[in-house]
Amino acid sequence: MKLKLLTAAMALTWASSASAVYVSNDGDDGVGTGLQGQIDAITTAPTPGSSSIDVNTDQLDDGLDSYWSITGSGGSVSTFVVEVAGNSGSNTFGVYDRTNPTTFVELFSGSAGPNNGFGSQVTLSFLADGSVGINGSDTGIDFSSNQFGYYLGSASGPTFFSDSDLNANGSDQMVALQGNDVDTINIPGYFAGTWTDNEFILGWEDVLYADGDQDFNDLVVMVESVLPVPEPGTLALLGLGLAGLGAARRKKA
Repeated sequence: MKLKLLTAAMALTWASSASAVYVSNDGDDGVGTGLQGQIDAITTAPTPGSSSIDVNTDQLDDGLDSYWSITGSGGSVSTFVVEVAGNSGSNTFGVYDRTNPTTFVELFSGSAGPNNGFGSQVTLSFLADGSVGINGSDTGIDFSSNQFGYYLGSASGPTFFSDSDLNANGSDQMVALQGNDVDTINIPGYFAGTWTDNEFILGWEDVLYADGDQDFNDLVVMVESVLPVPEPGTLALLGLGLAGLGAARRKKA
């Protein structure tokens, strides 16, 4: 019994260490303009009211949102949702190679913005030889595989990475929210539809978290036909927790 309680405590400690980052909805941009406010503005739950997604309790844990891969559709669409930032004219968004963060492909430039028709959507594709394509055209850049991270940066490349380990002080600069196949989402300029579980909202801070307003609305995009690829360390910790629980059950039996 004691072993089981100890293992459970260890699992809770691990969950706490790898869990969500706090997201404020009352940052420098004004009360209610944070990521939750942006989600509520475009999402409707089955019952009257705002979104059933809570940006603090429903976000993917840090370490589970670091790297991604495209599903069997062969291409992933990224849609610009909103940008509430003083750096909106220079912020860029893109993907980087999991094994080499200096290899990257820009998806949205500083001049990009929401509600701009097809100009606010980009399709990312990978060929079997590692070639990266944007909107069906070869970028001339090759990745080592179809596993990649997302970045927020400038015209010269990434500044902040979805992998917190690559950021200064391990800072978590991106929040990922997964659809629940229940809520309806209506991105400005597009027909409304169900927010499915292969669609994710990514909200970014464009200033180091400790120095920023922590509302994660500086750049918000939806990415679809992607799945997170957990980091090996995260899987190892989870495996240790499960093994411990298994040992506790066997001892009790």
